[in-house]
Amino acid sequence: MTTHRSMTTRLLDGAARARVAVRRRAGVVLAALAAALLGLVGIASPAAAHGGDIVISLGTDGQGGISANLTYKNDGHPVEESADVTVTAESEDGETVGPVTLLSASEGVGWYVSDPETLDEGHWVLTATTTEPSEAEATAEVDVVALVTPSGDAQEDTAGAAEGSAGDGTADGGAAAEDAGADGEADGEATAADGSSSTVWWVAGLVVLAAAVVAAVMLVRRRSTTTSGPSGR
Repeated sequence: MTTHRSMTTRLLDGAARARVAVRRRAGVVLAALAAALLGLVGIASPAAAHGGDIVISLGTDGQGGISANLTYKNDGHPVEESADVTVTAESEDGETVGPVTLLSASEGVGWYVSDPETLDEGHWVLTATTTEPSEAEATAEVDVVALVTPSGDAQEDTAGAAEGSAGDGTADGGAAAEDAGADGEADGEATAADGSSSTVWWVAGLVVLAAAVVAAVMLVRRRSTTTSGPSGR
């Protein structure tokens, strides 16, 4: 009986430990799932922040082109969705231009521009509207300045200066060519002198080598003669 009770107790203890282990593992899994869910919520929050009111910032390149930049009011991020931006312009003289539909620009996301020289010289009041991705409206004042063209006297002075520079360049080029020719002749003479010196040294070296060979041959012959002399006697 005692043995049976001991075995039963061990089995119950093992089952209890198994339940505790399962609960711990379940807790770890639930914690991991909760962390993953919070991470997804954090990632989705910035994306969900997009939308809402749109801010239209109007401008010009100063030469008649109209530009508009679209951003979200709540976070200042550029509007990535395609938008239809329409602009009308009115000058101080009462001249009106538009409505002009701006096109998506290569400057970046949210930028829209008109064709160049849409506006003439002067002070203009621009009014822009959008209907997609949401309705918005903005007004701005811009100035268009005419391009400054040089006068006839300025063009003549520029041409004269260019001719003078060309003349100076020709003179400098001639002097440089003469200097280069003189340097080339000097280098040629130096090279020839170096070649002659090298030839002399080669000839001297060959003479010394030949003399050494002859001396060695004569020394060998003398030794051979000295060695064979006593043998003949």
